[in-house]
Amino acid sequence: MHVGPRKMASKLLTVGCVLGVCAALPLGSSARLVRPEDCTWEPMSDTPGVSMTCSVNTLLSGPNPTNFSLLVPGHTMRLSLLCEEQRFQSEIANNSFEHLRGLNTLSIERCKLDKLPPKAFLGLSDLKHLSVRTYNTDWGRVSLRVAPSSFVPLESIETLDISENNIESLPHALFCGLNALRFVNLTRNRFSDVVNTGFSSESRCSPNIRELEVAHNKLKVLSERGFASLGNLEELRLDHNQIARAEPNALVGLSRLERLDMAHNMLVALPPKFFQSNSKLSELYLRNNSLSALPPGLFGGLSELTMLDLAHNQLSAGWLGPDTLSDLSRLTVLDLSHNRLTRLDTNAFRALVNLQTLQLQDNLIEYIADKTFASLSKLQSLVISNNRLKSIGPHMMVGLYSVMTLQLENNRLEAIHIDAFKNTSMLQELNLAGNKLTIVPRVVSSLNMLRSLDLSDNEVQDISNASYQGLGQLYALNLMGNKIGNISQGAFNDLPSVRILNLARNGIQAIEQGTFDDVRDLHYLRLDSNQIEDVNGLFSNLHDLIMLNISVNRVRWFDYALIPVGLQWLDIHDNQIESLGNYFELEQSLKLRTLDASFNKLIDLDSSSLPNGIEIVFLKNNNLRRIQPFTFLGKQNLTRVDLTNNQLEVIEMTTFRLSEVSNRRPLPEFAIAGNPYLCDCHMEWLQKLQNPAASSDDSRQYPRVTDLHNVDCKLSFSKNVKTLPLVKVKPSQFLCEYKSHCFSLCHCCDFDACDCEMVCPDNCTCYYDQSWETNIVDCSARPGSHVDIPKQLPMDVSEVFLDGNEIPALTPHSFIGRKSMRVLYLNNSRVATIQNRTFGGLRDLRVLRLENNQITALRGHEFDGLGNLRELYLSNNNLNYINNATFSHLKSLEILHLNHNYLVEISMTTLQHNIRLSDLRLAKNLWTCDCYFTQDLTVFLHERGDMVRDIFQLSCVYNETTALPLWELNVTECHNPSEATLVRQFRLMGDLLPLAVVLGVVLLIILIAMLTLVAYRRQMSVWFFSRYGIRMFQRAPVEEEKLFDAFVSYSKKDEAFVAQMLAPGLECGNPPFRLCLHYRDLPMVGGYLSEAIQEAVESSRRTIVVLSEHFLKSEWCRYEFKSAHHEVLNNSNHKLVVIFLGRVSYRELDPDIRMWLKHSTFLHWKEKRFWDKLRYSLPDARHRKVMRSDVTSVAVHI
Repeated sequence: MHVGPRKMASKLLTVGCVLGVCAALPLGSSARLVRPEDCTWEPMSDTPGVSMTCSVNTLLSGPNPTNFSLLVPGHTMRLSLLCEEQRFQSEIANNSFEHLRGLNTLSIERCKLDKLPPKAFLGLSDLKHLSVRTYNTDWGRVSLRVAPSSFVPLESIETLDISENNIESLPHALFCGLNALRFVNLTRNRFSDVVNTGFSSESRCSPNIRELEVAHNKLKVLSERGFASLGNLEELRLDHNQIARAEPNALVGLSRLERLDMAHNMLVALPPKFFQSNSKLSELYLRNNSLSALPPGLFGGLSELTMLDLAHNQLSAGWLGPDTLSDLSRLTVLDLSHNRLTRLDTNAFRALVNLQTLQLQDNLIEYIADKTFASLSKLQSLVISNNRLKSIGPHMMVGLYSVMTLQLENNRLEAIHIDAFKNTSMLQELNLAGNKLTIVPRVVSSLNMLRSLDLSDNEVQDISNASYQGLGQLYALNLMGNKIGNISQGAFNDLPSVRILNLARNGIQAIEQGTFDDVRDLHYLRLDSNQIEDVNGLFSNLHDLIMLNISVNRVRWFDYALIPVGLQWLDIHDNQIESLGNYFELEQSLKLRTLDASFNKLIDLDSSSLPNGIEIVFLKNNNLRRIQPFTFLGKQNLTRVDLTNNQLEVIEMTTFRLSEVSNRRPLPEFAIAGNPYLCDCHMEWLQKLQNPAASSDDSRQYPRVTDLHNVDCKLSFSKNVKTLPLVKVKPSQFLCEYKSHCFSLCHCCDFDACDCEMVCPDNCTCYYDQSWETNIVDCSARPGSHVDIPKQLPMDVSEVFLDGNEIPALTPHSFIGRKSMRVLYLNNSRVATIQNRTFGGLRDLRVLRLENNQITALRGHEFDGLGNLRELYLSNNNLNYINNATFSHLKSLEILHLNHNYLVEISMTTLQHNIRLSDLRLAKNLWTCDCYFTQDLTVFLHERGDMVRDIFQLSCVYNETTALPLWELNVTECHNPSEATLVRQFRLMGDLLPLAVVLGVVLLIILIAMLTLVAYRRQMSVWFFSRYGIRMFQRAPVEEEKLFDAFVSYSKKDEAFVAQMLAPGLECGNPPFRLCLHYRDLPMVGGYLSEAIQEAVESSRRTIVVLSEHFLKSEWCRYEFKSAHHEVLNNSNHKLVVIFLGRVSYRELDPDIRMWLKHSTFLHWKEKRFWDKLRYSLPDARHRKVMRSDVTSVAVHI
């Protein structure tokens, strides 16, 4: 049950209170309980009370503590406090929870506490479970200090968790009187000595603790009698420390200890009788140490021990003698793995008559003596994998009557004696993988109870008469990674219970039909990574087969008739399959759910290629060129399809059509990137899939394409970019070709002169988009080039490309009626003449390209009617004359290129009407240098020169030989055109241009350097002052010598910071400063505080104010204190330094302090280079050398 937050009356909220108020209700009415603000609650199932969880910023003490008194007493049974602002210090005040009598569980999480005061939990006599976890480990060496009497009020406490606190030591009497305490968690602290935990022989009492966890600390030594006071302790965790040495009597006193965990330490050896006081020990964990020796008598007397973990040490065989484990008669689990054992002698395990699990893997064992395991009649699991055994003799395994699991993988076995497992009749799992066996050992035939046999990664070549035949209980057979060639019928004869068969990685080339008929109940079959070419007739009788893997073979032909109907998982990837055949139309009856057919040679896909119940399909890296419409329709369970890296060019809308997907199910996910898509008109729908809401109402009938942003496609037609990301293709760029098209409302298509019929001209290619708003005719240069404008241009054509042809003359009315044409390319077509009204009727033409032709003159009539023309390209023609009226009616013209022609002069007034012109090219013509032209041009360039993109290439011809840059000419002295003198005023400027550039760069560098110095002048000043004693960017002020360098004003509660940190750093530093401290040097008695402060300020060259939350809420609230500071600091030119300590909100500052901050230096404690900045803010004292005693003596004068 969760109740929403209720805002409390503001009059009930005290300053600093982060919790709300809980209305007083009858105890039996939990449903009416109003939770505190920032808290959630829920009823408890085992008690009538509630569990409260409160999230607060920090816990506060002092005059404005966090107000826990507003919680309902007697009804809150469990309280969890979680601090959200762990960056700030928290404090628990005494008596904080006093009223919460009846509280059963208290948890304080992530509050940055550095101490638990003596009376923090006063009143919680009924508390049973306490957890205080500050996670101080995230804050370096911040440590939680616990007062000796902090837990005294907790008379009923049963479990105590003070982990994650960075605690370094605990008081010796901390747990005295806590008679109900059973569990203590001290993990993840900073205990370096066991004595510091408070449980040594020095403790004044004997707590009744049963379980103690001191894991993940910094313990280095187990000292003498370190836990002697814990006589009732049953479980002790010391794992994950740094223990390198243990004293002989470290565990003395722990007579009832049952479980000891010392794993993950640095122990090299243990004293001989280390465990002699712990006779009831049943579980002992010593793994992951550096133990290299087991001294005699180490485990003596541990007759109750059932679990011994010695894994991951450095133990050698010499220390595993007949007496090492002689007293461990009840031991059931022994782990000696990951050591340095090289041999096992006969008497090593003689006394372990009850052992059930023995782990010896990852050693260096080369020899096991006969009858080594003879006493282990109850052993059930024996692991000797990853060793160096070469053979197993007839008597090595004697005595293993009960063993059920034997793992011998990754040894060097070449032979196993036929009688090696004579007495292991109960063996069910035998692992011989990773050895050097060339045949299936004959000894296997005697293991009648065997259920799992692993012979993978050996050198077996022939299995025709393998010894596993006849094993009626065998369930799993693994022969992977051997050298089996062909397999004949009968290889798996008489194996009625086999369900799992693995023949992968064997180099199998052929399998005889009917080979698997002897194991008809197979569920899982692996034939991957072989050389199989034909699987016909292999699986037809395996009616219970669920999973089949025939990937990475050479299969060429596949049909669903080859697999059982009930198969659910099929992997045929990396073969040579060209088609997913379905001759008998089995898609309805097949139960297949997952199909991986990637890395094959599939070309085509249709609905019969996939079963109707399919869920996951992998078809990546094939040669798929086409997917038939409605291929995925009816596949109701489809969730994922991978079509990446194929040869798909077009995906039509019907291709991905699905049966409608319920809103309760996510849409199937398709991956389609990595294909050579052609963005024609059939692909536009795919782009809209990224916004299903805007695409159509049937969006639940199409998949979600997960990699649409990675899909690139080639445009059907483009003069510039050929390939674009599909999501960036414009709708007008999705084009398809057409030869002819007749709209449904057109009734004249059977006649010759039909305007509504779209017929593509001869030797042209035509394109359209889905809406037919884009209709492109491309008649660009090709065999049989056009010599005139095609007669059959469609009436609705939008773009015509006739570039690269041979059309010497553009005749009148060549494009009449093509009112939708927006783009016309006639460049590179040897056009010489544009006759009257050639472009008549093209009222919507936007772009006209006539560059690279042979046009000599424009008479003024050529572009009549092109009022919407925006771009006109006439460069690289033979133009020598342009009539003044040629461009006058092109009101929308934005781009005009006249460069690379033979123009001598042009009236610039011609372009006055083209007010939208932004790109004009005039260079590379034969412009005259006569004044009447250059004057006209100069005026034009002055007014609109920013649109002339090639202005610096403009030049005029002087005396028919010299080309003079037009932008260098000074035409102001042109009086007589016949005797005009060209004054090259810019010539000198051109010669000095390199020098000007260099000077400009130098000036720019200087300017940047000056701006940098200005921006970082204070940081640089501080750095120079700290290094060399030089105050940059300011003149050293002449200050009169005063008694003190600085007066320090601060709160009494911040005295520890000032006395231990701030004052020593300045008084004992280099150079030393003379300080007057408020609470150290001023008189605190009598009524002279205000006068004393004023005199101290006036006797000091600086005033330092330590501004903290304590300062604002205590000292600053005192009238005489505030008035003294206000009078002195406001009525003089005194220099003030403000140090912000802790969290101080700017909004809490009153106007006086805000005014000081505008005219003072302010620093934040612990900010970068704090001390350098502080000394820089103080007066120069480098010439003075004053001892600390002198400073103290000076201070008493006030």
